[in-house]
Amino acid sequence: MLKFTTLVAALAVAAMTTVTIHLPSAAHIQPTTAFHPGPPSRFVASENADRWQQVATKQQADEDAAKAAAEAKAAEEARQAELARQAELARQQAAAAAARPAPAQPAAVPAGSVQEIIVNNPRAYNGAGPYYGLFQFLMSTFKSTPYGNQDIYDAYYNAAAAAWKYSVSGGGAWGCK
Repeated sequence: MLKFTTLVAALAVAAMTTVTIHLPSAAHIQPTTAFHPGPPSRFVASENADRWQQVATKQQADEDAAKAAAEAKAAEEARQAELARQAELARQQAAAAAARPAPAQPAAVPAGSVQEIIVNNPRAYNGAGPYYGLFQFLMSTFKSTPYGNQDIYDAYYNAAAAAWKYSVSGGGAWGCK
């Protein structure tokens, strides 16, 4: 029990006395920049801002140059493709022209024949009738054909009217028997 009373007595003495702890004063402690940084100088901030501005300007210039180079490359590729397309078209046209046969020369036709009129003068006119065009129609006869509303001097319609007239009444309209 002696131990218990010794312990209580030591606690009582400790409670009645003031404990003084000596800590070093703040004047003895040097602040470090890692824990307490000072305000940055204006010169350092200005240098950093100028540097960042230079970096940003250079980066923008590099991006603009890359974009311009890409556009120039695309334009050159488009120009080359157009030249290749034109060259291919010219090659195809030359091949097609070489493959075409030469135009046939008309054979000699007997003078005064219907063939001569067809070849030499599809707009022939004979005042004796009067007769018009390739097959020397009377105007009234041509107008009575399904092609009568067309130009009597048009070789195509004059020949079509003659074919129709021949199919309907034979060659009698031309004095053929």
